[in-house]
Amino acid sequence: MKKKINILITCAGGKYTYDLVNAINSVKDIKINIFGVDSNPKSKIIYIKKLYKIPRVSSKKLFLKKVFSLCKKEKIKIIFPGSERESILFSKYKNLFEKKKIGILISDYKIVSNLIDKGKMFNFLEKNNVNIGKWETIDSYMDLNSAIKKLGYPFKKVVLKQRKGTGSRGVIILDSKLRRFKFLLKNRFCGTGNINSVKKEFKKRKIKFDNLICMPFYGGDTYDVDCLAFNGEARVIISRLRQYDNALSPYNEGCILENNHKIYKYIKKIINVFKIHGACDFDVTIDKSGNPKLLDSSNRMSGSVGASFVAGYNLPEQIIKYMCGLKTKKIFPNKKTRLIPVNKFVSI
Repeated sequence: MKKKINILITCAGGKYTYDLVNAINSVKDIKINIFGVDSNPKSKIIYIKKLYKIPRVSSKKLFLKKVFSLCKKEKIKIIFPGSERESILFSKYKNLFEKKKIGILISDYKIVSNLIDKGKMFNFLEKNNVNIGKWETIDSYMDLNSAIKKLGYPFKKVVLKQRKGTGSRGVIILDSKLRRFKFLLKNRFCGTGNINSVKKEFKKRKIKFDNLICMPFYGGDTYDVDCLAFNGEARVIISRLRQYDNALSPYNEGCILENNHKIYKYIKKIINVFKIHGACDFDVTIDKSGNPKLLDSSNRMSGSVGASFVAGYNLPEQIIKYMCGLKTKKIFPNKKTRLIPVNKFVSI
């Protein structure tokens, strides 16, 4: 007789929920009921058992109260976090969920908060001999000119990022050849221009030059790396080469799943030094010397993890099996597969 389990997905109104649900429903050894929560009352998801409205995670007490209430009502045993802010909150109260016998495969709070804050992340990795390239912190207007000069501006392009930004939000490419600020995405603040045009745009939007980092603009191939780790041991590393018209696009425009040995070693080391536990996602680029450089990270599954599933690698299945005490697989793909998104991912 199959084991039965109820699972809760947060941010269930998101663009890639269908891919996650499809991967979960493909687990053969377990009968699974999938429930969802979302703060958007207009969200309508027909391919899960039931969708509930929930407060935004910024309302911490109300959010937790509602989650615990729903978990009790629907007998939820596993939660899949759908956002960075939720991941932080779940990690902070992980022990409380465990006492209520609700499983969330996620690292401890200190690890999660360090992974989400790029300044803390880079500082920690640098101290542990992980090559993350040149970078500088910017905590005031006075820091700005000094920091970008150290990275070669105006002779080289430099990238400004929010320390806790996600999905290309607030990413600015400083290019001395561009006199006017140019937006690179329609639905979020992300663009390029010379330093004067960027300063004007920041002033116009009342954005301060603080809590930023800057790093070189590498301009090389960029990879999304889907991972799963148990207490610092990498069990799944799947690297997907982006095939984007716009490298800063928050939506997947296609990828080539391939085995890159340098990225595999690089990510394995990062997972080990951080002692990451659970699903994690990394953005990695390749510098002019052919070496990987970390751009961003998250201690949860990427939204586009469905691409790996279409290629035959079901990361959510491994999470569920681990949480149910079943045998898991190590996944380090060798097969090269190109994937193009349509209504859902297809392999060609």
